[in-house]
Amino acid sequence: MHLAVARRLPRLLPLAIAVALLGAGLVLAAGDPAAAQAAPSKVTIKGTAENKWDPADATVKPGGTVIFEVAGGATHPVVSGDGSNPAGDGRFDDAGCGLAQMTKVGDSCEVKFPKAGTFPYFCQVHVSLGMKGVVTVGASAGGATTTTAAAAAGGSVVEPPSAAAPPSSGRPAIYWAGWGLFALGALLALGLIALYVRFWPGFTRPKS
Repeated sequence: MHLAVARRLPRLLPLAIAVALLGAGLVLAAGDPAAAQAAPSKVTIKGTAENKWDPADATVKPGGTVIFEVAGGATHPVVSGDGSNPAGDGRFDDAGCGLAQMTKVGDSCEVKFPKAGTFPYFCQVHVSLGMKGVVTVGASAGGATTTTAAAAAGGSVVEPPSAAAPPSSGRPAIYWAGWGLFALGALLALGLIALYVRFWPGFTRPKS
């Protein structure tokens, strides 16, 4: 009886290992939510025919690049600042995004943001129409929304301290399902090995 049981146990071991490997695969596939939500290294902001930036607020990682593009209408020169000073605040290099470079549809310029922070910008021609936005570098998008609201109200923009993004609200269900399968497979494998040792006549236990 015991020998028959022991002979069946090795056939079940590959199944237990397969369950554990499947669980591990699901955990790896789910990945790290923080990494998934990391800021990109390059984004494109388009000036539209409606005299709006699309998107108005964008997030890049430190050292990332923002491409400003005239997608509709005409003449969307980019200036660093919240629009309260027509000359800008000079917080990022907007020299390549002036009138000469951003006149017609298809024109574009690139701005690199080496340091973390929030950087408001506006269209020099259409700022009175509210054509403003904020580039957030190395921080959560929530900070950009607050800064944009302050700029739209005509107030001064206070740069929040550079900090890591807030912790993720939670992991996807597939992540926990993967860990559950991995634990189940591992426990089954250990149980089968223990039963095999218990019932196989070739293994002897020391007598007390």
